[in-house]
Amino acid sequence: MRYGVAIDLHVGESAPEEVAWPNVEALVQLAESGGLDVVVLPDHLAYRAGGDGDYSLPDEGVGVREAMTTAAAVAASTSTIGIGHSVINAPYRPPAMLAHQIAALADIAGGRYTPTIGAGNSFDYDQVGVDGTRRASGLAECVQVVAELLRSGTAHLEGTHWTTDRAELALRPDPAPAIIVAAAGPKAMEVAARLGDGWNGWVPTDPESEHVDHLLHRLERACSEHGRDPDTMVRTADVVIDPLDAAGARQRSIETIDMLAAKGFDEVRCWLHSDATFEARRDALEAYLTMRT
Repeated sequence: MRYGVAIDLHVGESAPEEVAWPNVEALVQLAESGGLDVVVLPDHLAYRAGGDGDYSLPDEGVGVREAMTTAAAVAASTSTIGIGHSVINAPYRPPAMLAHQIAALADIAGGRYTPTIGAGNSFDYDQVGVDGTRRASGLAECVQVVAELLRSGTAHLEGTHWTTDRAELALRPDPAPAIIVAAAGPKAMEVAARLGDGWNGWVPTDPESEHVDHLLHRLERACSEHGRDPDTMVRTADVVIDPLDAAGARQRSIETIDMLAAKGFDEVRCWLHSDATFEARRDALEAYLTMRT
């Protein structure tokens, strides 16, 4: 199983220096030198003070460094580690433009970039004028266009959410990067089985949880409905772990990762429980690296 880490780009608006590029670069290079297989970046916009979302603060807004731009900088400043997202929010960008961005990232990274696309969280969709009530159908249209452009160089879609009139991707990567689709519900699972090269799921930090089995069952059922061998799907998981044992969950984190390996996951991307400072995130990453030795 490949081991990865999420490099968090969220921070309160009063402390933007915590996610300044030199700090992000230092974490990425620590992950690479420490032998991790992949780094992933979050893709969000902003959290209003007192609003929705896991990162919301009661008295100030939370900012997030833009994910695609940062991924390009990560690719240019590393040489061996895989690069991805957790996850690209499909509604933020027109799918033809997203395909071009993925192609550019694949080129900059020398084949180390693998996109993960999902429907995302709808709490910030109003900031880009997107209807968050029909996320699954919008995800299907986005992945269809991106997949067609990356795999064949052309795409045409007259959809409900997106219209792409004979789009072309003349500089498409060869080979095309694998497309991972983040999914939990049946509709998104159908998109993964029909259009994706792999699947990503968010799992709880609980080695005895039945949630993982439920997700795998949904994936296998969706594959069966589309005549797809589920063993052809790359399986990745995102999980929050506690390497510093700040909340008394270090051992449970280790057992959860071991459980995912035993269930045949190809990759685990760990979000590290820590304070939202560069120093705390660095300490958590260093502790995570020791968990694998």
